[in-house]
Amino acid sequence: MRFYIGLFAFVLIALSSCKKDSTFSNPEIVVSKEGILRIECENCDVKFHTSVKEFNGNILNGSKDIPFYYTSDFKLKTEVVSKENQNIRVLVIDSFGRVVSNELSSKVKGEVSKMEFAITTK
Repeated sequence: MRFYIGLFAFVLIALSSCKKDSTFSNPEIVVSKEGILRIECENCDVKFHTSVKEFNGNILNGSKDIPFYYTSDFKLKTEVVSKENQNIRVLVIDSFGRVVSNELSSKVKGEVSKMEFAITTK
């Protein structure tokens, strides 16, 4: 009988001293957030820069939604070059669906528009 009580106590102590790490609080897993940069123009060149990515492209006849990814607060830097006289809209939406900027402006051929937007994770 003493043997079983001793064995039971040993098993109880051994099982209660084990620690299991939570799989949900792993600091190595980074969840990135996705925002949208929408440029509406007829003919323009677009450049944008995040903390980890740089994008260059052109837009013909319409609009383009360009996703950007981030894990912390940063400044989104954009540069739009108009290739003709036109109205250009720059719309920035963060990962929570909040409109950071929605700017419509008239640009002449060759005009460069540089903008900077503060993107937050909260």
